Parts: sequence; structure tokens; C-alpha cells
Amino acid sequence: MNLRASLVANSINFNKSCQDMLKCYLFNMVSKIAKIIIIFIFLCGCNAEKFAAKKIIEETISTGITKNPKSRSASSKKNENYTINDVEIKLININKLTDNKIDFYNNKKINTLDHKIKKFSDIYDYRYEYVLGPSDVININLTETDDIDNTYKVDENGMIDLPFAGKVKINNLSITQAHNILTSVIQEYYKNPDLQIDVEEFNSSKVYIVGAVGSQLTINLDQKPINLIEAAIEAKFTPGGKKSTGTKGYLRRDNKVYKINLSNAFQSKDEKENFYLKKNDVIFIDRNSDQIHVFGEVTKPGVYYPNMDYSLTELISTSGLNQLTADAKKIYVIREDYSNFLKLEVFQLDITNPISLTTGRKFKLLAKDIVYIPPTKLVKWNRVISLLLPQTDLFNSYNPIIQDGVRTGNAGG
Repeated sequence: MNLRASLVANSINFNKSCQDMLKCYLFNMVSKIAKIIIIFIFLCGCNAEKFAAKKIIEETISTGITKNPKSRSASSKKNENYTINDVEIKLININKLTDNKIDFYNNKKINTLDHKIKKFSDIYDYRYEYVLGPSDVININLTETDDIDNTYKVDENGMIDLPFAGKVKINNLSITQAHNILTSVIQEYYKNPDLQIDVEEFNSSKVYIVGAVGSQLTINLDQKPINLIEAAIEAKFTPGGKKSTGTKGYLRRDNKVYKINLSNAFQSKDEKENFYLKKNDVIFIDRNSDQIHVFGEVTKPGVYYPNMDYSLTELISTSGLNQLTADAKKIYVIREDYSNFLKLEVFQLDITNPISLTTGRKFKLLAKDIVYIPPTKLVKWNRVISLLLPQTDLFNSYNPIIQDGVRTGNAGG
């Protein structure tokens, strides 16, 4: 009986000890909360204190963005030691833009003159003809006699071997040029020869499409010309399709390299952009490097691609605007103005009125745009509080002990 009484007494003492610890912890936590509230009320008492309170909040959320962009002029520095603080910022309210002004900004794209083939006449003036080479098989027919009528395979040196005349080089010649050369050669043996040439096998003339296309391939050329769009389609290039599919790249022709943009060929009304391909052309399409970066209060932040032709409203919808935390008054698009040195254009859209979404649908995003959606002030404050208040699982951790003690005590009773 003495042992039983001793166990019950120990259990009661243990329960009291746990309860005392819980009371102590709760008292400390309430004290901390009270101190935070008192400090906050004190700091908010006058303008100077309000500024101090704001600084505390900003320092607490040190990993977040706490400042709104403001318009400013460019720095007057004369040296090259520029920083982001020297950049001119132009703040533009999208809600106040007219349709004409929106069209102006939509068409204000990065200068791509270096990617326009219409600058190079030797590219767009080229008129396609099949060019003979090694492994081609041609048929020669002489009307008045069959002495040399036969099929001939062009050897590795670009030559064919004719009866009587011997070897004749026809490498890198068009059909017309080869006809003229062969006619001049056999004139020594036949008067007024009527010569006909046909290509039976097209084996030597190829172009190559490589890089970020649907299917890298080698295209065998024949007497039918093929232009850039046709070659791109064969390579399964789809404008606005796969997000990683590029549009910019290079054309290597005759030991020269030219910048190209497949979008120019598909979208331009100028036929010069859709040039004919030539033997041994190599077209390399680079991966899409013109991403649009989206971050802030969205459910799917990350990289999006301008070849998908996003409007601002479409991108907000696609990236998933967090309606509980996002500040719908301040949706920012940050864009570098490449026509001016040290200048940024910051566009702001307010969609608190749903009608404004139609304006956002008209505003097109361009390559290298940055879209940022900040949190509301209340969300910022909630995050401050969540960082200042101690995180605890006190009740979960102590409850089993208390309950076990109660059960033990009841069992002992």
C-alpha cells in the first residue's frame, strides 16, 4: 500500500510540474507578443516612428522586394563605371494608354537588323540551279549518233570519262554550264552536235538543318528549288510551338556566316527573307534565349517564351496569379529600352477592376521582359509577424505527457 501511495504521489507531482512548465512557457510567449504589440504601437505614434517601423519591417523581410519602382532621370556620369542606380526609369501606366500607344510599345522590338537577310543581296538574289558534283549520274544523248550516248557517274574529282574526248571536269557546274562545256569539247569530233543532258541520280548536292529544330536533317537537293520556309517545315520547325524551339541562328554559305531569324521568314511580307537554299548550305538554329521571366505572387513562377506570343493577361493567367496574396494594383513589366542608353521602361497594370484585363490582353510581352507581381501590404505584415513570433509545437509535445499523467493518476485513484 505504501508503494501504491508513493506512485500516485509521484504522478501528481509530475503533472503539477508539467502544468507549471506550460504556464511558464505561455506566460513568456504572451509577454513577447505583448512587447511586440507595445513596440509597434509606440513606433507608429508619429511620423519619425512610422519610418522606424517601416525600416524594421523591411529589414525583417530582407530576402523580399520592398520598394516600388519610381521614375527618375539617367545619371550624368561621364565615365563607364555605371551601376543600376544610374539608369533612367520611365514609369508607364498601362491602364492610361490608348490603343495606338499600346501598338507602339508592342512593335518596339529589339533591333534585329543583323538578322535580316535583305541586307545581303548575294543571298536573296541567288537563283537556284542544280550544281553537279561527285556521285551524280547523268545521261548524255547525242542526236545524230550514239557514239557517246550513255550514263556517266561523276567521279570523286568531279569528272566524267567520254569516248574519244577523254575526261571532262563538270564539278560545281549547273546543267546549262555542263552542256556548254561538253558541247565545246565534242565539237572537235562532231559537226554541230545536238547534245542533251539529263540528271538521273541527284547525289552530290545537300543542305543541312541542325540545332533547336524538331528534326535535324540533311536535305538532298534536286532540280526543284527549296526555300528557307520549306526547309524549316521539313525540319519540323513550328513557330510558336515547342517553348524551347529557337528562331535565331546562322547560315553558313560559301565560307561566310550570316545571322538569320526564321520568324522573319514566316512573318515578313518581304520575299527576300525567304531565300532559296544553295548547295552545302548549313543552317544552325540556336535554342530560345529570349525568355520572359515571371516571379512574385504567382503559383508558377519561372521562364516563359515570347515565341508563344503572350499578352500580359495571358501570362498572368498561365502563371497563376495568387489572388489571396497578390497586389492586383501593381503588376509590373520591366523592359530594357535598347534604343536608349541606360534606360528602363517599367509598365504598371492595375487589374483591381476586371475590365482592365482587356487592356492587358492588348499589351504584348516581348523578349527579355521581366514580369513581377508584388504582395499586398497585409501579406507583408503577416510575413513579418510570422518571422517575429516564435514557432512552437508546445501543445502537441506536452499534451501526451499531461494526458498520460492524468490517466496514470486516474488509474492510481
